[in-house]
Amino acid sequence: MRYKYQSIRSKTESEVNILPLIDVLFAILLFFMLSSIVLTEKNQITVQRPTNSQTEKVGKAQKTITITLKKDNKIYLEDAEVIAGELYESLNLLSKKGSIDQVLIDADKTCSYGDVMEILDIVKEAGANSIGLAVNKRDINGQ
Repeated sequence: MRYKYQSIRSKTESEVNILPLIDVLFAILLFFMLSSIVLTEKNQITVQRPTNSQTEKVGKAQKTITITLKKDNKIYLEDAEVIAGELYESLNLLSKKGSIDQVLIDADKTCSYGDVMEILDIVKEAGANSIGLAVNKRDINGQ
């Protein structure tokens, strides 16, 4: 008499369904993409710059500070709104720390020449060595 032995191994194989995992990863990716767009738009100060045909590309300094002058004469140091007296004090403090290599003045084209010169004077008094004015490059067609 012969005994038939059954194998211990079962014939069922387990499968891993990765479709729910793909859905979750896609949702996370979408969340980070949308949140990064919202954060970059929130911290951006928009200014309509004047154009110039003779623009120079200046190398980006290690520690560049941007001063923005909007058409309603509001002054921003990086992303924070300041007044002229506070601007001098803030720049003077940063200059003493040695954390300014270059100052970039980004003014709206509708701002008066006197307002831009006032900011330029404040920056010079604060001890900045390198000062630049932000402009957009004019096309060949003059636009």
